[in-house]
Amino acid sequence: MRTAIYGAGSLGTVLGAYLTKQGIECDLISRNKAHVTALQQKGARIVGKADFSVPVKARLPEQMQGTYDLIFLLTKQLENRKVATFLRSYLAK
Repeated sequence: MRTAIYGAGSLGTVLGAYLTKQGIECDLISRNKAHVTALQQKGARIVGKADFSVPVKARLPEQMQGTYDLIFLLTKQLENRKVATFLRSYLAK
């Protein structure tokens, strides 16, 4: 199953790190170029009740390719209509 997290800010990165740690491949998609670059270079670092780092696949929206079976949408609600329209062509049937 091909999975993505669109809106991989703080919560999306945490979710993506835990999924990746469990062996579930997922793309972390963010419009924040600096954040994507940091994730690509250093992976996701989780601290708090858990403490681990994991390499993740991070992309900018324009770097998305193919379709996904599941896309977690973690953007602000004000963006939902715009983002859902954008993501429509990336969702598998």
